[in-house]
Amino acid sequence: MSGLRVGLFLGVAAALAVAAREPRPQRPVDVASAADAQVTVRCPADGHEVPVGAMLQTVVDSAGAGSVLCLSTGDYRGPVVIRTRVTLVGPSTAVIRGDGDGTTVRVFADSVVLRGFTVDGSGQRYDRMDAAVYVQGHGIEIEGLTVRDALFGIVAERSDGLTIANNHVFGLATLPVGIRGDGIRLWEVRHSVVTGNRLEDSRDILVWYSPGNRIAGNTVERSRYGTHFMYSDECVVEDADYHDNVVGVFVMYSNGVTLRDNLITGNAAADGMGLGVKESGNLRVERNRIISDRKCLYLDNSPFRMGDSVLVRGNVFAGCAAGVTFHSSERRNTFLDNVFVANRTPVAVEGRGNARDVVWRANYFDEYRGYDLDGDGTGDVPFELRSLSTSLVTSHPRLAFFRGTVVFALLDIAGRVFPLLAPETLLTDPRPRMVPPGPA
Repeated sequence: MSGLRVGLFLGVAAALAVAAREPRPQRPVDVASAADAQVTVRCPADGHEVPVGAMLQTVVDSAGAGSVLCLSTGDYRGPVVIRTRVTLVGPSTAVIRGDGDGTTVRVFADSVVLRGFTVDGSGQRYDRMDAAVYVQGHGIEIEGLTVRDALFGIVAERSDGLTIANNHVFGLATLPVGIRGDGIRLWEVRHSVVTGNRLEDSRDILVWYSPGNRIAGNTVERSRYGTHFMYSDECVVEDADYHDNVVGVFVMYSNGVTLRDNLITGNAAADGMGLGVKESGNLRVERNRIISDRKCLYLDNSPFRMGDSVLVRGNVFAGCAAGVTFHSSERRNTFLDNVFVANRTPVAVEGRGNARDVVWRANYFDEYRGYDLDGDGTGDVPFELRSLSTSLVTSHPRLAFFRGTVVFALLDIAGRVFPLLAPETLLTDPRPRMVPPGPA
């Protein structure tokens, strides 16, 4: 590829990566945003004003089912436990402060609404999962909260029908990323929506043993896993911005997960990756932009069960050390209409193997050198990935240090010139695209 084309593709990858820093518009709510403390919440006509400094636990305990309790600008002492169906609402300048022990706001009732205010602080014990907010119940809504200085942010367990929307969680940035609490944690939660939230400097959006949930429109930055699934089937991740984390999304031991229209970038640590999949199947990975990560997509023993498959369609893999890395995953994967640009290698296979049993069709590879005599937009000769340097790195990963050097460039030239040195073909796309496909 000419120097001009290399520069063009790198420029495109950089521009897409910069887009991750621009947060998506969040769904409007009738509460003060974390960025604008001047916006206030009007207490509804049937609401009860809670004076600043009042004993919040006493107020909650005396409220009848269905009551609306309105906080005002100022501090309220926590912790508080809610065991009755109430709505607790206030501007972000209304702050429930923890006392440094345990969880600050706990909910054990159905259809409770928490909206708009700030929760500041929690205990620091991991064994008790000390959090800003803990909920357990049906139909609970947590919307527009600001969470600060808490070990865990929002924790939900053994619940269903939750809405966790448009919250802003600030993690404990001074702690190493692995020992911060999760910004949002779902455990045995079903049929719930986590949408429009922003997490900074936390650990994960954690979804464990929690099938049938929608994780949409969230922004996670400078954390560990943007979203981490374990044993959570039939979930959807869409319209998210994950950047500058260790891993964008990791799907483990889960089936039927759909990941679409996400931007995953800047996961460039030594063990970083955009999307990781381990022992999972029946996944659909569609229209994502996975850019400037250590590994764009990593497939480990996936699909796992016989009869399962993985469909990867319409994605952009750009600016990574490897666009796709296979580890014991070279069968029942299908790649359609994807774009591979400005990667050190579009595909790598860990261990001695190849990706020839993967279905490749109508993908765009920036290193393709074919032609299109009939003008149908696809190459008249197959794209075959053969690289002596890639084969050596695949067999001996420590040699990756030499990628991009003159020595490796000469090795690839030698592999093309001397038949005895020709490496095996890693993959074949019989009808590769001549130009990248347009937006779906």
